[in-house]
Amino acid sequence: MKMVTLTSFADHYYSPPPFTGLEELVRFPDGEFKLNSIPNSTVWVFSDRNHRFRPEIHQADIGCGMTALIISPVEHREAADAIYAHLRKKNILGRGNHFIDICSPLDILYEEKREPHQVLLIHTHGARNDVPRTLTQACQYQDQASWYRKELGETLARVLGVSSTLLGDWNHNSVQQENGKIIYRRGVVKVQPGKVYFLPAHLGEQILIYTINEKSLPPYSSMPHATGRSGPRGETKVTPEEAATLRQQVYIPAGISDRSLRTEHPSCYNDFDKIFDKLRAFFVPMGETQILSYVGKI
Repeated sequence: MKMVTLTSFADHYYSPPPFTGLEELVRFPDGEFKLNSIPNSTVWVFSDRNHRFRPEIHQADIGCGMTALIISPVEHREAADAIYAHLRKKNILGRGNHFIDICSPLDILYEEKREPHQVLLIHTHGARNDVPRTLTQACQYQDQASWYRKELGETLARVLGVSSTLLGDWNHNSVQQENGKIIYRRGVVKVQPGKVYFLPAHLGEQILIYTINEKSLPPYSSMPHATGRSGPRGETKVTPEEAATLRQQVYIPAGISDRSLRTEHPSCYNDFDKIFDKLRAFFVPMGETQILSYVGKI
């Protein structure tokens, strides 16, 4: 069996499963690591010769990603309540980290001032919860998830009665055939110079906006989609009382319980330190935006 090339920016060692045809594994900092499971923030590179699709890399979360829209200004508390009422019981934001944020105007360096606006940030793969069985089906699912996020953004803009413009859609759980390889990105976005990307951390932190240094490209044109969790979800969970303090930092609709926010506290997530320390050469900072309201866990 051919040895797998390991390219790691992570702090701890990981031995990948003996997947046939696996040629290289790239690990970025802060990837959530669970015992006997595929770590997040990883890139899996296979030969495309007789490739056997590996559904265990993404499971049902294939196509998950973030979509950002520029919207005309809203009162963010009223807007969050309206979004909550519209999405309640629709099974879109009830799993994992899926959420919708209403954010402050973009503070982008080196750009002419935009018209008054805010940012609507959507993180989901939709209501689908089945695992694709083939590479073709996986590609269909991720295209559908991207379409779903964009449609949802436009729908929510109509609910809020505002205009909207698509800023970007960034799939971070994907699989593609590229240059004779099959590349799986888990918790990782495909990037290119000149394009804008968001890097979130947690509800108490600003979202960083960046592009890629064209003179120093990251492995397989890939970058982590967020800073990642500080540890296993169950081990970092805070008390409901601690979770309630989130409401002092961002607006959260009253219908979202404090108990459901126990894994969303800033202490459950890493900050930007490791990503900047290990990946600084690839970043070109562009600005930031601040989370004002959060809708999730419904």
